[in-house]
Amino acid sequence: MRAFIRRALVVVLIAVGLYWYAENYGIYLGYPPFTPVFLWNYTGERVYEVTLRGSGESIKVKVRGELKEGSLRVQIERGGEVLARTKPLTGAFSLAFKHKLQPGRYTLRFLFQRAKGWVRLDWVSTKFQGW
Repeated sequence: MRAFIRRALVVVLIAVGLYWYAENYGIYLGYPPFTPVFLWNYTGERVYEVTLRGSGESIKVKVRGELKEGSLRVQIERGGEVLARTKPLTGAFSLAFKHKLQPGRYTLRFLFQRAKGWVRLDWVSTKFQGW
C-alpha cells in the first residue's frame, strides 16, 4: 500500500510539473507530416525546406486541426521573400492550397501564436496540373 501511494504521488507531481511547464513555456508534441501535433500555449515557428527540381512544379500544403486558443499561419518563402501566406487559422479548420513555383529551394514556415489544440500538417512538392 505504501508503494502504491508513493507511485501515485510521483505521477501527480509529474502531471503538475508538466502542466506548469506547458502554461508558462508551451509544449509542441508531434512530428509532422507523419503524426498530428499537439500544442499547449505554444508560440513559435517550425521551418521545413522543400526543393523543386523541374519546371511546372508546385508545393501543395494541407493543414487540418482544431485550436481552442491561438492561431496558425502558413507561409512559403524563397531567400527571405514571402511568396505566399495564409490568413491566421483559428478554431476548427481544414485548408489545402497549391502554389505553382519555379525550380529552386523554398522554405515552408508554420507560425504558431499561443496555440492550444491539435493540428495535422502535410506538404509535398508535386507536378502542377492545370485544368
